[in-house]
Amino acid sequence: MEDFFSLMKKVFSVITVALVTIFSLNFGRNLNIEKPEGAIVTAAVVSDVHLTNELYRKIGFLPGLLDMQKNIKPDLFICTGDCTDNGNEKNWKAFADMVMKYLPDAEKIITLGNHDTWISYDGDHDYAPAKENFLKYSNMIMGTDNKTVWYTREISGYSFIVMGQEETSVACDISDEQISWLESAMAAAAEKSRGKPIFVINHQPFNFTHIVGDNEHSNGFNSNETVEKIEKILNSYQNVIYFSGHQHYNLVAEASEKSIGFQSVEKIGSNITSVNLPSYEYGSFLTDEWGVLGQGIVMYIYEDRVELQGRNFFLADYVEDFDITINIK
Repeated sequence: MEDFFSLMKKVFSVITVALVTIFSLNFGRNLNIEKPEGAIVTAAVVSDVHLTNELYRKIGFLPGLLDMQKNIKPDLFICTGDCTDNGNEKNWKAFADMVMKYLPDAEKIITLGNHDTWISYDGDHDYAPAKENFLKYSNMIMGTDNKTVWYTREISGYSFIVMGQEETSVACDISDEQISWLESAMAAAAEKSRGKPIFVINHQPFNFTHIVGDNEHSNGFNSNETVEKIEKILNSYQNVIYFSGHQHYNLVAEASEKSIGFQSVEKIGSNITSVNLPSYEYGSFLTDEWGVLGQGIVMYIYEDRVELQGRNFFLADYVEDFDITINIK
């Protein structure tokens, strides 16, 4: 009897994967999208995929990757952290295998999130092996040889500066060493960019941004002093676009700010445009129920602007009313 149920489980899994694949390939509008004229880079940006080695999690991620592969055809894939639900080797291998299989030609940027620093659900939150797994698999995915969880990548003439937390807490801990590196990295990027936007990526947003009320995600960073230092560095340069995730809120455009209480794109100081990504896997904390699976952003980089289009990669369709232009000064 046990063998029968085991066989039925495998059969059900195969059928489910087939149905999800067919659904992803055929459902939704805007298929076979061409890169807009003048766009230099097309990027598919997601956050909080929370992938595990379990089949149902892979099933949830597969349609999104197929939409990117078939329709968006990104030059660049970005995950702003919590790529895994916990950062053990099996989960990282599952994430790496899927991203590399379905997006072989895209450049990749992989960011460390708080869940990626947790090895298991039973209290094993040792940062050292989690960091080792992150470096091993993020380097494998990106084809890099980074030695730290923070790094810079130059893609199509644009600088992408990636930060990473250095402890296992929910909020982000950044050392003075990393802040010093950030200051130097921003100066080098500004010298190279000559007026181009500089993209800064970190899993957590700045404290009390992109948030409703006071909850465990209100403080993206453990130290307000750290936030002040980072904001001061970034605001010293024009056209800084800061990508984060972590909050698990669906995409919220300006038209919905009054009813929701915040936007997914906010201005911080004079020069930082902060963009907060929804959770691909878990939906939204705005309600007691899970939100919409599969949301992310398609980013088009032009010489004079950056366009952000909300995308439900799972459904292969755009998010209504989320179409934002960031003009370059």
